[in-house]
Amino acid sequence: MINDKIFFIIDKDREFIFDGSSFSELPLKKYDNYLSATTLSSSNSRTYGYKTPKSTTPEKIEIQSEMNMYEDAGLDPEVDFSISSLVIPLEDSDESYVESYAVEVSILDEKFQPSVKKHGHIDLIFPPALSYCSLYTSEIFDGKNDLYIHIGEYNAFAVVFKNGQYISTRSISTLDEIARKIGIEISDIREVLSTKGIEDTLYQDDEFVQMSDTQEIFSKIVERIAHFIGHKRGVFKLETVDKIYLDFEGLDIPGFLDLFDSYGYENSTKEVLDIFKDVEVGMKHYALNANYALCVVQEKITPVNLTVYERKPTFFKSKVGEFSIVMIIAFILAILYPLYALVVLKGLENTQQKLKNDVVSMKKTTKDLHTELKKQRELRDAIKIKTNETITKIKSLGNTVEALAMFDKDTIAREKMMKDINKVMKKYNLSSKKLEFKNSTIVIVQIIAKYDRRDDIAEFIKDLISYGYSSVVTTKIQKTEAYYESFVEIKI
Repeated sequence: MINDKIFFIIDKDREFIFDGSSFSELPLKKYDNYLSATTLSSSNSRTYGYKTPKSTTPEKIEIQSEMNMYEDAGLDPEVDFSISSLVIPLEDSDESYVESYAVEVSILDEKFQPSVKKHGHIDLIFPPALSYCSLYTSEIFDGKNDLYIHIGEYNAFAVVFKNGQYISTRSISTLDEIARKIGIEISDIREVLSTKGIEDTLYQDDEFVQMSDTQEIFSKIVERIAHFIGHKRGVFKLETVDKIYLDFEGLDIPGFLDLFDSYGYENSTKEVLDIFKDVEVGMKHYALNANYALCVVQEKITPVNLTVYERKPTFFKSKVGEFSIVMIIAFILAILYPLYALVVLKGLENTQQKLKNDVVSMKKTTKDLHTELKKQRELRDAIKIKTNETITKIKSLGNTVEALAMFDKDTIAREKMMKDINKVMKKYNLSSKKLEFKNSTIVIVQIIAKYDRRDDIAEFIKDLISYGYSSVVTTKIQKTEAYYESFVEIKI
């Protein structure tokens, strides 16, 4: 896969290649060579944070996150969700803070099915607030205590970093909401804010109401952000904010950043964020999103990934491909072995003829060789028997190869999957309430474990992953006072 560019999807009509500094048109029929990525608006996902020991394994964090999301964050157990988590180590502590994200699969389908139908997969779907992480991993910025404020049409948030480490996100008013509150069109709101902002002197006398409403909206935004930072101080020991960046497509909102001085940030540096100079206004924040995906393909970032549209393995790496290779080799051997046997048989026939000639010669020479002649005849008969046995084995091998060729590939794969599942369930003394094949490559197992042994489900998943299955995930979790049920989806 190409690692110096990525394929970024804004929507079904806007798809580009990003190289780290600018966008370019998508090459025809060559996008499979790139990581494909897109973002999910924060309004479409739900988050939940909790602490866990730093020694907790990724497998157990995955299970804990799902349990917390369903039990504490109130996810509907009857609805399919995609869940992914970000682990944030806490300083001077033996704990980490886990921020989990969940989105309904139906929402993903509604937003991304047109692109999935066109391309077959989307490798990476992530929350856009995490995009600022790429500014540090790409070494664009040094690791400081920074606050980023993004105000977009339908997506707006404040993001806090401590020493270049992501801490948390807070949603704020979007351009769409601001435009409706002050009574102007969404198409005009960016120009109004970038030219007038909240500065009294930039408004006309007849625009007093609009100015007043705008000032009130942005005052509340700053107040909300200040309270948000104050809340995170206790958890992450954030003592100060070094820089405050406005991410508004490289534009300023006059007077906005100065409002932070009233909340104790008068010593913080305040700047307009404009990293990608070659990207036009309206696309700069998308460039930041794309830069995060570029860091992922370059293995600089371990991402939060909410995609359910994984890339299918290439044919020869798939189970069907591997089986096909075996069958091709068997077919070649089936063709070559009879030729080899024919050569051997011809050699035996020549030997037999030579023995006949020797017998005639010996008869003419002397009667004293009758004993030896008898031995030769017995040897000849033994060779005939061996030849017949060889021919029989060759025919048997041919029949075996033909039988192998007629095996149902799906049946073999299913039998192996059943054996693997039974083996691991016996290993951890688990039982299943239900086992159902969704199709030829996916099976759903409803596993039951005593509540105090629920961690065995994580070990069950880990073992199956080690067997080479492409995906082993829990799709739904239920519990009672005594038992713990998990629906585990296994893909070949």
